[in-house]
Amino acid sequence: MKKIFSGILYAIFFGFAAILFISCILLIINTAKKHNNDYKQLDAVIIDESGENDSTGYETIDTEVSYAALSEYAPVELKYGYNILDSESKRYLYDKIGENIYSVSDKKDDNGHYRIARLRVTGEKLSEFDIREVVNAYIYDNPQIFWLENLFGYAYVGDDTITEFYSVISADECEDCIELFNKKIGEILSGISSGLSGYEREKILHDRLLGRCRYKNGIASSNDGWQYFSAYGAIVTGEAVCEGYAKSMQILLSKAGIPCLTVKGEGDGIFHMWNVVELDDNWYHLDPTWDDNENDSIISYEYFNLDSNNINKNHKISDDIKTVVSSVDSKDTDRNARYNFFVPLCTSMNMNYYNTEGVLIDEFDKETDIRVIKVMTDRAVSGESYLPIRFGSSMKYSEYINKLFYKSPYKYYYYIDHANEKLDDSHKISRDKISVLKNEDNMTLRVKIMFEENKNIDKS
Repeated sequence: MKKIFSGILYAIFFGFAAILFISCILLIINTAKKHNNDYKQLDAVIIDESGENDSTGYETIDTEVSYAALSEYAPVELKYGYNILDSESKRYLYDKIGENIYSVSDKKDDNGHYRIARLRVTGEKLSEFDIREVVNAYIYDNPQIFWLENLFGYAYVGDDTITEFYSVISADECEDCIELFNKKIGEILSGISSGLSGYEREKILHDRLLGRCRYKNGIASSNDGWQYFSAYGAIVTGEAVCEGYAKSMQILLSKAGIPCLTVKGEGDGIFHMWNVVELDDNWYHLDPTWDDNENDSIISYEYFNLDSNNINKNHKISDDIKTVVSSVDSKDTDRNARYNFFVPLCTSMNMNYYNTEGVLIDEFDKETDIRVIKVMTDRAVSGESYLPIRFGSSMKYSEYINKLFYKSPYKYYYYIDHANEKLDDSHKISRDKISVLKNEDNMTLRVKIMFEENKNIDKS
């Protein structure tokens, strides 16, 4: 009897263990799928072939995303995606999306979507890949259209192509969101007065965006919240992933008269999106997401206007659309969901943060002392929060750091003492607290300027 009872117990135990093991395996698989299911794919579905029996009621959104003069600079019209499209049919569909994007259904359809008016391209059967290319080009040029869902439908009637697009929110909700979106954009652009250089405008808007938005962790797909992948999330609700940061930067800089585009690729092997900006006829890489910091009081400039060589150290740029189309497996939409329309070669570091604002230390000589003390004094008086330093090639990075802070001649404290001789009491720099951001790869250092009596003039 005992043996029978023991056998039953063993069977129950091992059965439970087996169930637990299988459950754990399924959980791991599902978790892996969730983390791999990022927002990189624009999905497609087949719709009713007739495409003619659309009884959906549409409302025209009265409020449009404003391109009025929100700053004193003429906004840049973005047509890079449009100009890449290689047929009249594709450009026609692109234009039609723009004409109808403010026409949204007032109720969800049977599949739970708010439809945007159906569009017909006559005389040509556009492939699913072609339609996806057009939609991606439109989104690339129009990051302000935050309500366009990550899905489209298509069907064929004879030689015609019927397309259908969707909004993540209803027409009424969209109207309210656009009004708030415009208001917040206006707030960020306020005070961008005439006479500022492109670099100055870029830095102000970079800092304002990062001061308003925080990176949203734990987001795998649009099912976790469409707003996190949009400029609306970054600018209005203050939470976004890299896509929201990049689209917001594109909108803000373009409205302030600076050409700015998004770039798709990878950062440290993970799907990522950032920007390229044009200043004085040179293009630069800008990564606002990686410049953001979990510490609300710190803004980084390590990825502020890099050339291609420097961004490629830990970023990988996805293929451009022409390379994708010419490849054998160009119809592999999963592989090619991350293509770019235009990524210029960035060859200059002239407008890099450290080259523009940083003080050069090569040798610790008298000339360097005078230069560093002057820059430190000027930045303290103007209320700048940081002293950026770039090192030369005379020593190793560790030698520069030691001579500044840890070993004789303790130059950084020498600079503070001589700067304080020139500063009034409200701007004297503290010797007690030193906060630094090191970047050995780029031979740079950024020191946070701390003021005496904890008076930290921080306008970043």
